[in-house]
Amino acid sequence: MNRRFVLWASSVLSVLLLGGCGQFSAVSPTPPKPASPPVSRSVHVSQVSAAPSLDPVQTTNQPETATALPAQPTVTPISHATVTTTVPSPTSLDAATASPFNPVVQQALGAIQGHTVLPLAGPRIIPTAAYAPIMGMGFLTAQTVVGRNHWTVHLRDTTENEPVNSPEISQVLSRTPFVGSFGIRELSSNVVGTNALDETTLRQFNPLWNARQGIINATGKETLVVGPPHAALMATAYGFGHTFNNAKLIWNEGDWTLEITGGSPRYEQNIAYDLVRYLHAHYLPPYTGLIMVDLIHPAPLLADTAVTHIDWIDGRYLMHIDTRIPSYANPVAAATMATTWYPY
Repeated sequence: MNRRFVLWASSVLSVLLLGGCGQFSAVSPTPPKPASPPVSRSVHVSQVSAAPSLDPVQTTNQPETATALPAQPTVTPISHATVTTTVPSPTSLDAATASPFNPVVQQALGAIQGHTVLPLAGPRIIPTAAYAPIMGMGFLTAQTVVGRNHWTVHLRDTTENEPVNSPEISQVLSRTPFVGSFGIRELSSNVVGTNALDETTLRQFNPLWNARQGIINATGKETLVVGPPHAALMATAYGFGHTFNNAKLIWNEGDWTLEITGGSPRYEQNIAYDLVRYLHAHYLPPYTGLIMVDLIHPAPLLADTAVTHIDWIDGRYLMHIDTRIPSYANPVAAATMATTWYPY
């Protein structure tokens, strides 16, 4: 074989082998992306400044009179911390549970404490409808009275923010200052103890109950329904002097008697409707009690406006609440004070 041909074939073969063989290198996997750092979630708590504390006051230590109605401290809203998270904030819990009472009630009971051996209690809520029925711009304050067998907190509406028992209260009274009162009186043992005695005593101490409108003096009666369908109750309207123009509407809620006077059954039924609806979801103290409502201006001349006095007996103690600024919301406001009654 021709030596030149062999050399040529050998060279071609080498080229073919080199061209068909690639160089193989290890392929490194693409390195993973670093994990994103955890997102930090900050909890934001916005703290509302606490209401200014009221200066200490001296408790008036004098007998209670029917005409002396103490002034009422302005209501300063209780501040709460606002927490923008689902986790409860200790700060907000402390603010919310510091006292169960309206600030004015809290201060008034604190002023009485140490000046009486009687139990201390009061409404946790004083509805604004009780002292500012129209504009809602008054201030609530109070004056306390302590006697040997009783104590009373007289609520007042003022044009300036005054602490409980402030001597300046009489100088800043609003146009409707006599808001109402609440308190406790110790009774003698011979006027309580049985249902009949308790009911007689409740009527005796309730200034809105009128003996001339006792059932025994009624000259006519009719039955009607009070309250919405889901809470309806049967009530009896009694007429006097052969007319129903100034009737009395009576019904019962458990051990409690409720009476509305001062108008015809039609207008008394309007007030009763709201009371029954409210008391269907809120419970009165579990004792024998009396709610008296007096219509001051029955409709249609004016919107139904009323005042309310509530009392009940626990053992030898008579608890009492009244709301004196006439309004349509007055009876439910008084009932709210009774249903939120709480020991101090």
